[in-house]
Amino acid sequence: MLWLGLAITACAGAGSSFVAGRQALLRGEPDNALKLFERVAQENPAYVVDAAPPRKSIWTFVGRAHYNAGRYTEARSAFDRALTHIKDDYVARLFRGLTLLRAQSSAPASNNAFSLQEVTYALREGIAPRRVSTLARERGVAFDLNAETENQLKIAGADEVLLGDLKKMRAERTSSNKPSDSQLNEGTKEVGAGLTGLHEWLTYTIAYTNQGSFWDVSGELRAEISQGLKLVAAAQRDYAAILASGETTGYRMETEIDRVRQDIASDLSRQGR
Repeated sequence: MLWLGLAITACAGAGSSFVAGRQALLRGEPDNALKLFERVAQENPAYVVDAAPPRKSIWTFVGRAHYNAGRYTEARSAFDRALTHIKDDYVARLFRGLTLLRAQSSAPASNNAFSLQEVTYALREGIAPRRVSTLARERGVAFDLNAETENQLKIAGADEVLLGDLKKMRAERTSSNKPSDSQLNEGTKEVGAGLTGLHEWLTYTIAYTNQGSFWDVSGELRAEISQGLKLVAAAQRDYAAILASGETTGYRMETEIDRVRQDIASDLSRQGR
């Protein structure tokens, strides 16, 4: 239960900044999260995150913040740095591959393009989804929707019409600049390596650790990983499906961590510990 204890006691210095950054990331505030993660990375570039298993570099979270904000070049650089610190950082490996599969905009976003953080903030402030869509069309959007960011927007108040409009706007900007074949091949290989590592870690954790009985009780996470590995190994690759499956796995890993932590805490409470 070491990582649970670390999560509870990580309330000073770098630990508190990381926890606050992760909370911001999960709320759909990647820019706020980035500031906090970078603070940790500046204090200790080799900082290892044990409070949200499996083990990850702080640079993995720097990369995740950039990724959700649509800054894929910066994200890949952060994931590269994460892997220099922890070679078996499977989340960094997975998301490094996803950055390679993501289409880049053929032109840089305008300076006032809507960020994910601005959209979630506007929705939480009660601005109607239709009005947000109108503003986004006027200003453009600087991010893509994935399983994580789409869920964050729904929680903030986005409806299906707004989500559809955001996807369409972004697709229009990236349609003329698709990844090269070599980029797609490298990205697929990296996604496969990341998924394989996560599957092996999850299998070992469930079979051989004290907290294993709390992980992936429904089996949905392992099923998603297995589906992703099948897509990677297919003779005819569906890159959009690989991208979606990989992003869903990354998102579910984070939500599973919090669910496991809550279940362990509830179990300890029932035992009077």
